[in-house]
Amino acid sequence: MSTHEAGTGGEALDMKRDWNARAVSNAEHFIATAHDQSEEAFRASGERDARLLFAGLEEVLGPARALVDIGCGIGRMDEFLAPRVGTLIGVDVSGEMVRKARVRLAHLGNASFVEGDGFTLPLPEGSADTIYSHIVFQHMPRPVARGYFREALRVLRVGGDFLFQMPEWNSRAPADPPESDTFEMRFWKESELRSELEALGFRWRGTARHPVTTPVLDFDQLRVHVRKP
Repeated sequence: MSTHEAGTGGEALDMKRDWNARAVSNAEHFIATAHDQSEEAFRASGERDARLLFAGLEEVLGPARALVDIGCGIGRMDEFLAPRVGTLIGVDVSGEMVRKARVRLAHLGNASFVEGDGFTLPLPEGSADTIYSHIVFQHMPRPVARGYFREALRVLRVGGDFLFQMPEWNSRAPADPPESDTFEMRFWKESELRSELEALGFRWRGTARHPVTTPVLDFDQLRVHVRKP
């Protein structure tokens, strides 16, 4: 299912409906809002973000590694990561995004894209060496993001790595939007993420920060790295 009852307001959370509509309307814009003016700029943003997310952690990639991308969209970053791994599977709640990714990256023989339900990973236990996610969890209600943390632990092999980005809370960050909202950002504290991930059984490996300046708010993007012991 892709529809859950959200929060106390009784509104239905329907990520599949919302992201299918965004994929049809303007996939590139909703994947990377600042880079929808051209295909060249969109591709450049994917190459840049792939480089930044894995900077200093190149050992979690490699020709023998099975890589999974949670929230792959149309493969913005996967275009540049697939050549660096053995296999890559992109998962997205939107069937429209998955369809576009398959067409756009058909030339990558080791990459495949599958539609998920928005809450779990349609992959077998212990099948991935590295799982990553970028500008995805920030759009999810916290219980949904926590569910994906549990799913990442299940799908990773022993010794596997989980990397993801999350906007870091500061005193100027807005309150969370309603839980039925599948686009506005949620901001997390590092201590909160570490506590929750370690409670699940992950081993904390560290964080990196990347400053972001916007007309509305300046904040840090956290890169979180944990490992399945």
